[in-house]
Amino acid sequence: MADATLDELRKELDLGRGKSVYHSYITCIEKYFIPYFAEKHLEELTHADIVEFELWRNRQMAKLPKASTLNNFASAWSRLCSVAIGRGWISERVAIPKLSTRGQKSIARPAFSRAEIEALLVYMVEWSKQGRLAVEREMRPLLRDYVEMLLLTGMRHGTEALGICWKHIEWHTDKGVRYLRIWVNGKTGGRWLIAKHRAVDVLKRLHSRQQAHNGIEFEQLLKERTAHKLFTFTDGYQPPSLNGTFRRLMRDSGLEKSEDGKNRTLYSLRHTYATLELIENDTNVHTLSKQMGNSSAMIERHYSKLTATMAAHRLA
Repeated sequence: MADATLDELRKELDLGRGKSVYHSYITCIEKYFIPYFAEKHLEELTHADIVEFELWRNRQMAKLPKASTLNNFASAWSRLCSVAIGRGWISERVAIPKLSTRGQKSIARPAFSRAEIEALLVYMVEWSKQGRLAVEREMRPLLRDYVEMLLLTGMRHGTEALGICWKHIEWHTDKGVRYLRIWVNGKTGGRWLIAKHRAVDVLKRLHSRQQAHNGIEFEQLLKERTAHKLFTFTDGYQPPSLNGTFRRLMRDSGLEKSEDGKNRTLYSLRHTYATLELIENDTNVHTLSKQMGNSSAMIERHYSKLTATMAAHRLA
């Protein structure tokens, strides 16, 4: 049962249809479900068995897991149960106890200030041209474009951003003004988002480096709607992760930690986008939630202090 679920998850990842969170599901199954439940029958499990498992898991982790981690465990468990039911190994009428999803609240990821972002953008220009190894000379300019695109759109790092193909990018005209529109598909499904005008420069850099598009003008490339991935090396290869190179960039630029000592990650760029939209551009919560693929309630919950501060001049 567990092996069949793992096989399905890995096949979806190999075919490019799987979400990045599937890697977490695989870890949950291999490291926790299999060792603990190996000799047990799914249809015979009780609520007490689940409670005992969760206590054992927490001891193995040596900490109380956050809500986001528990959600991954619960989703991996649901996937395993669905596979068992789908293959006829157990009846759908069997009441299988669920895992808890109530954990410690996640700590907000540290954002960059406007001054830090401007400094980073300048620093990346020369940094992206450096690199002793050939792979570094590919990774650095790619990371620069990736970082800028995240900052200019608010899209999610990982599956959502890395899944973009050239065919997902198009011009949208409204009242005589052209806007760059990008289709993304990730954690919360598919949606169109609008990129800042400066994103065109990022796309043109990517276009100029990719060998598959030699001889094709930029505007023509958008019209052809090719299925080639957007974020790739010159030969079309897409690295599975940019996290390590981003950590190197943070160390080199001196921006690795925020003022309160938290490590910056690629997810910090999305948090920065939301923060700057609310503070500098006065973007309303409803519009921002559509752009970022979150609910308005979630935006309000995570950025409630900012939205109250923005209204200070109206409230005072």
